[in-house]
Amino acid sequence: MPDWTVNPPGLFLLFGTAILLLLAAWGGRLPPFPGQGEFVRSQFAIAWWSAAAAIENMVTAAADKVLWAEMAWPGIIGTQIYWTAFLWGYCKGESPGRHPLVRLLGWLLPLLVWVAALTNPWHHLMYVATTPQGDQPGAPVLYDHGILVFAVFLIAYLLLAAGTLVLADAAQQAPRAARGHYFALIVALLFPWIASIGHLTRTFMPYGFDATPFSFVFTAAVFCWMIGRRQLFVLPPIALRPLVDSLPEAVLVVDGGGRVVEANATAQALVAPGPLLGQTLAEVLPLPLPAADAAGDDPVARAEVRLDRDDGEHHFEIRTRLLAYRGRQVGRVVVLSDITHRKRMERRLRTQLAVNLRLQRKLREQANRDLLTGLRNRHFLEEIRPALLAEADRAGRPLAAALIDLDHFKRLNDTWGHLAGDAVLRAVADYLVGAARESDFVIRVGGEEILILLPDSDGAQAAAAVERWRAAFVARPVPARGHDLAVSFSAGIACYPDEADSWDQLVQRADLALYRAKERGRNQVCHWAEAFAAAPDRLTGEGAGAGPA
Repeated sequence: MPDWTVNPPGLFLLFGTAILLLLAAWGGRLPPFPGQGEFVRSQFAIAWWSAAAAIENMVTAAADKVLWAEMAWPGIIGTQIYWTAFLWGYCKGESPGRHPLVRLLGWLLPLLVWVAALTNPWHHLMYVATTPQGDQPGAPVLYDHGILVFAVFLIAYLLLAAGTLVLADAAQQAPRAARGHYFALIVALLFPWIASIGHLTRTFMPYGFDATPFSFVFTAAVFCWMIGRRQLFVLPPIALRPLVDSLPEAVLVVDGGGRVVEANATAQALVAPGPLLGQTLAEVLPLPLPAADAAGDDPVARAEVRLDRDDGEHHFEIRTRLLAYRGRQVGRVVVLSDITHRKRMERRLRTQLAVNLRLQRKLREQANRDLLTGLRNRHFLEEIRPALLAEADRAGRPLAAALIDLDHFKRLNDTWGHLAGDAVLRAVADYLVGAARESDFVIRVGGEEILILLPDSDGAQAAAAVERWRAAFVARPVPARGHDLAVSFSAGIACYPDEADSWDQLVQRADLALYRAKERGRNQVCHWAEAFAAAPDRLTGEGAGAGPA
């Protein structure tokens, strides 16, 4: 455990550490402002530096002082990086801390310098020598800086110089009412600048110590006064011009006579190659402008226009708003947003949507088709069945079902092979599709079973139609594997709602009629009403299924 002695500089630095931590918390709780994250991180880094300096002041052993001088380096480097990033962000209206390179530097560089400081006894790149300035306990230590410290100081001064230049440039361009904020930031910068130069040249070292950590207490006081009394960060007037110039939209301000009195950089690049100020809006922007109504519910008028330029077709959204001063119209603001990319993307999306819809229809069609025969399948049947029954009920019209089964199909497969069987199935499918009406549905429901739904047809009409199809099909041989095969089919007919009061019953009775046609010798059509109406006791056989193929 190191020996301590409480002394005024240590207490002052601890007090400064507390102020800096409170300032970081205060800055983080303010409404969002440019560079807010970098400001908070810079205050934490300074607090780290101040706390390490306080401990270095209060420990008595020279070795402990050197250790805490080494511990201060993450705060020293972090202060330079995040302070510069804050000034850049606040003056430029952006957040450089989001850039991956800044994030990498903010963590990696302090860590590397910290490691170099802690390992200094092995390389002496940070401190060539550390010499106590007296024999008494707690005497300050004089550090003879190594080449790495000078390199770090060079980077730090370059960063601070860059931040100072950005701040001075923003102050020069700012409106007069906003310059007080800039000057306050410049004053806040002066304290660490003076203290750091005094330390480097060893001309100003209170208590034999680096004055820079002490100076940040005064910097924090300036910030607290500016935030509390001058609304620094709450009403940031910083970098209005750079902020407007950074907008992707073209912004033009037109006076009452229609002449351009202000334009940002985007407007200059977009509208005309020459000077804009002083020209009439009609000269620099020959486009129809929407008329804004200051008394309306929405004072901003909008319109989309197309402009053909040398580099192709461009689309813009134009927004205009009237400017009034003491109740009198003095001009208007015109904002142009280049929406060419959005329009192109919309066009591509419409094209892609059309392609997707065609693909969706194709996939849906494939999902509803039998791969072998091209007929509709069970999936399609399940989709249309409720609608067909509902339409039959609504219109009071019949719906006939014809269940068709190829005769002796198993024997055909065993004799001629499955390829011949497939050819026969395709042939009967093609024939039935051609023979049926456009309003009929031809569906393959099983191996050699085909269901035909005939809307607006009663049982007798459906039986007559299927009988014509059967007689015509059996009279034409089916070519398969070099042979003309004689093929026939049997069919069972039932009708909803006259002969069945539900879908299941309709299919069951068509199946019973098919079974009866098989019993009668195949190659024929059987209507359920004709086969079973005279024998109601046979109805208990519903669901028995068709007989042998």
